[in-house]
Amino acid sequence: MTLPVQDALIKVGGSRWEAALHRNGHVEHLRLLSDDGWVDVDFRKGAYAGFAWHGEWNGEKHVIGVTLDERDTDGAIFRGSSGALNFSLRYHSVDGQFAVTAAVANTGKIPVQPLSLGLMTGIDTYMEKFPDWNDKFFPTLLRCERTHFWGYCMRPEGALIGIASPQPIASWSLQYNVGYMEGELEWGGHRVETFTLDFLHAGPLPERHPQRLSELLPGETKEWTLLLLPFKRPDQLLPSLAPVCAAPMLELERTTLAKGECARMTIHSCESVAARVLLPDGRRMTVQPEAAGEGKYELLIQAGESQGHIRIEVENGSGKQSEALVSVRPHWLWFLDKARTAALICPPRATSHCESWYGLYTLYSSQQYFPDREMLEQTEQIMSSIYPLMFDMETHEPLLVKHRIQNVSSMVGVLVDRYEATGDEAALQRASDLADWLISHAQYPDGSYRAGKTHYTSVIYPAKSLMELILAEKALAECNAVWRERLVRHTASVRRAMDELVAADGDIDTEGELTYEDGMISCSSLQLGLFALMQPEDERGPYREAALKLLNGHECLANLLIPDGRQRGATRRFWESQYDVAIQPNMLNSPHAWTSWRTYGTWYAYLLTGQVYYLEQTMNALASCVQMVDMSSGALRWAFVPDPYVRARQISEQMAVSDWSRAQEGHHHTLKYPSQEFVIGEQYIGMISDWHEANLQDNDVHEHFKCLAEVSLGKAYVAQDETGRLRTWNCSAEVKNGILHVYPTEPKVELVHLNLGVKKVCVHFESGEISADLRETVWVRKDGRIIRDLFIGQ
Repeated sequence: MTLPVQDALIKVGGSRWEAALHRNGHVEHLRLLSDDGWVDVDFRKGAYAGFAWHGEWNGEKHVIGVTLDERDTDGAIFRGSSGALNFSLRYHSVDGQFAVTAAVANTGKIPVQPLSLGLMTGIDTYMEKFPDWNDKFFPTLLRCERTHFWGYCMRPEGALIGIASPQPIASWSLQYNVGYMEGELEWGGHRVETFTLDFLHAGPLPERHPQRLSELLPGETKEWTLLLLPFKRPDQLLPSLAPVCAAPMLELERTTLAKGECARMTIHSCESVAARVLLPDGRRMTVQPEAAGEGKYELLIQAGESQGHIRIEVENGSGKQSEALVSVRPHWLWFLDKARTAALICPPRATSHCESWYGLYTLYSSQQYFPDREMLEQTEQIMSSIYPLMFDMETHEPLLVKHRIQNVSSMVGVLVDRYEATGDEAALQRASDLADWLISHAQYPDGSYRAGKTHYTSVIYPAKSLMELILAEKALAECNAVWRERLVRHTASVRRAMDELVAADGDIDTEGELTYEDGMISCSSLQLGLFALMQPEDERGPYREAALKLLNGHECLANLLIPDGRQRGATRRFWESQYDVAIQPNMLNSPHAWTSWRTYGTWYAYLLTGQVYYLEQTMNALASCVQMVDMSSGALRWAFVPDPYVRARQISEQMAVSDWSRAQEGHHHTLKYPSQEFVIGEQYIGMISDWHEANLQDNDVHEHFKCLAEVSLGKAYVAQDETGRLRTWNCSAEVKNGILHVYPTEPKVELVHLNLGVKKVCVHFESGEISADLRETVWVRKDGRIIRDLFIGQ
């Protein structure tokens, strides 16, 4: 049926969707009907409009135009061609849901082997300003399996769109924006324009991806159907996508195990399934999951003695396969020990960016667990040599880029760790003086900390660093009027900053390009959460609620469903490689060091609410992040890149420093220096500061070990979840004769957090047994003290 010329838009729809289409096949607007009502999905215009065929072959990029060919009441078909390739695009219903079917045929006489060929979706993922970004769908997870594809986009306000195809898709890519120009050179920005699903793609691709979708033979036609389904909650996604993909969908509550621990995998499948398991020691086995209800199976995964990764491949009767990866880790202190060694191999340096000397956190905190006079002396030598290059020894004023107030607050945090490692009160005095400089120079009348006019309260958590100082000052303030006065002054400053964050309700700024920025949101949440925990119960409400609202919105930027122990809980950050390790263009760094900001936030949320959901997120994310230490070699890596295929360049020759008596400043664009090209795909990226001397920021990876020390070292957790099931981390537990016995499984555990319905508990510390008759959620110390609030000491 031919479209009348006067019809500007083509209106089509089904029982659960409505769409307005342009004559070229692009979507103007889409509405999907969820159980909660209609969900509006915005689409881009211009170069990122979609759905649209895009590809690259013969060294050229192609955008294939299509025009309307047929339409009826619930669909429309568009067709076009490019050389020997004929393309079609059909919008229609599948079981009442919105679907796009794309087909391509090779009418020529030779194979076509594109670098890439697929659909740019055109879904508007461009998060530019408050409050508009609350209505944008971020591409939270895109996952290729050998036999199918699934993923989802999510808004900060909580709505989800599941994306699924029962056909295998070779690869995917995000279209990252350009942040700014340096002459003709591009620096990657902080926003995602939209994303592309590449039906065909050249290798190399990750092993889990289909490996033979790289060409179209003469006379061959290939077809793919994508379905978009709206959801109210993330827990609806996997069981709902299993029948859509006709494939097993794998759900893991725990993605990393210590030796001897086990995890339960739930398999959502309309058919019976079998599982193949590859263990870290190379052994293979086939197991039969147990039926656990209609369309559901369960498999218990047991960690053995070998650390590494357990790969689980689940296949249904039709041959559809899905894969999960469960990590098996050594004890937590092993990671800290290796990170400490790495912090001296890739040493902290004096630069304009605190990320370059973040290794000091690891060096000082590890001293508390592994006292070593020689390594402490090396650490002190580093500190004494670089500090005067960055801060005035008398006035405590930063000597470099004074607007980067996070340099000052981060040094406050390092000096607090130095004080706790050495007992040297002079370190705390210096931290206090730096805090005073920050308050007097960067805190505005509204309470916010700012760099010029830009809101910086949530750039590398300056208020949290001051709260770390406050917690250290408390003991000294009990018997010293000077320290008491400092404590009062610093506490008042932080309260003003937190009150301003509560009032802002998400309307805040960040460093660089404004967006719904991973760190801006997580740092806001974690600071509010920690401040709430430092208040009496009856004063926590506003801070707790603001923290939880931000944290829950941040779920759209976090990998909370991926069945992969390397990535679970990782946040979707994508512009750091250009600064940290001199690799361009943009790519996801997930986990990156700043993923650990969310980990603090979920830990504080657990302590504030008792909801096991947050503790599970905390421990999964922490375990993914500390795997920046290679569990085979002990070497420290910088970050993990989940993008399946990025043709990247990295600086390849050392940029030597000629004068070590001066701090290094500025960034170095990769393309201005000798570099090499290679393909990055679903892999770790190594450190560079062991050989590259100029200012780079890969030392930021040590945020993971700072977080590890605060959240998990010396601590164990026992909780009952909402089903009444007993959950443990860093310990085991069993009930005998009406008493819950808790046995720490990590070395040097001194605190056990109990969140239980039972009353009588016996904790078996290394130093002896402690029995308690509980009345509420508490911490039990190895000296027998019962503490209700860790950050108040009560």
